[in-house]
Amino acid sequence: MSVRCGDSRINVIAVFAGKALEQCPNLRADNLCDIYEERPLVCRIYPMEINPFIPLRQDNKVCPPEAWESNDILCTDGRADPALEALIHQSRQADKSDASSKVAICAQLGLNVTSWKDNALAVYFPQRTKLLEAIDSATGDPEDYPDYEWQVRVDDPSLRERLVMANLSMAANNSTDYIFHTL
Repeated sequence: MSVRCGDSRINVIAVFAGKALEQCPNLRADNLCDIYEERPLVCRIYPMEINPFIPLRQDNKVCPPEAWESNDILCTDGRADPALEALIHQSRQADKSDASSKVAICAQLGLNVTSWKDNALAVYFPQRTKLLEAIDSATGDPEDYPDYEWQVRVDDPSLRERLVMANLSMAANNSTDYIFHTL
């Protein structure tokens, strides 16, 4: 989602994540899905990666070994089978459709520092009640927040210098409002 940052515009991707579970609550004792026919899109795609920049690796997944024992060909030469590829495309489109709403929710919460792609993540932990209120009250249109400006946080001096030269608004490197997780 394109947002204002200093004298320029940048694309911000807000990722909302919940607490990761050790195991799916819908797995039965035999490691089979109890809601298989009604499972959500993310489960229909699993164990494939939705993010095109993350390689599919079994050791990065928490699925039970049975998930890897099928003879189904999920991917060849980096391409998923057509049905699976269509589901992945559907998921990516849903993320694009949600992008403006997520940025508007961030504005409602006052979250305005982002990190630079492939450099770090800016991780916020809003209070649950405030997050729910922001979800309910955000319009979904970042244009409804015309004075809202984003800042970029980077700790790498050479990257910071390049971004300053591009007239981006830079965040201080010592905030306690979020966790700055370098990659």
